[in-house]
Amino acid sequence: MAQITIYVPDDIARRLKREARRAKKTLSAYVTSLATGERESNAWPKGFFDLQGSCGGALKVPDDPPPEELDTP
Repeated sequence: MAQITIYVPDDIARRLKREARRAKKTLSAYVTSLATGERESNAWPKGFFDLQGSCGGALKVPDDPPPEELDTP
């Protein structure tokens, strides 16, 4: 495995270390995941919004019955 030395500003180094801890990865593993595009994201998966309307109206809206009366002691 190759070893690479890079220089980054202190604030970026702190942020990378913090994000690596949050991801429960070593700094090397975290930077590798960034470089390979394997970073976990909070973004919606690609194509997610393409699914909108894909049921073609086949789903029926359920009846909304009135609420039941509760037995009170």
